[in-house]
Amino acid sequence: MKLIDGWRQAWRLWSVRLSAIGAILMGWAALAPDALLQAWNTLPADVQALLPEKVGNAIPFLLFVGTLVSRFILQPKANAKIEEAASGGA
Repeated sequence: MKLIDGWRQAWRLWSVRLSAIGAILMGWAALAPDALLQAWNTLPADVQALLPEKVGNAIPFLLFVGTLVSRFILQPKANAKIEEAASGGA
């Protein structure tokens, strides 16, 4: 196994960021199973009325799809930094 060139700059990619958010949320849910319910209960009633009741179930799916889609979208700034790091500039 070999790391990709510019791996230290990979955090700049939205696919990596969304994956990290998903991992953090999964860890949070595992450590505090009632945390999502508590977060839902802290929302004002007006906001709760706007959101579907099962919105919490859709979050992992949306993060997964967002990760996939963001990997196919050109990210010029991130790619420039990664290429710069891979060529030894950073």
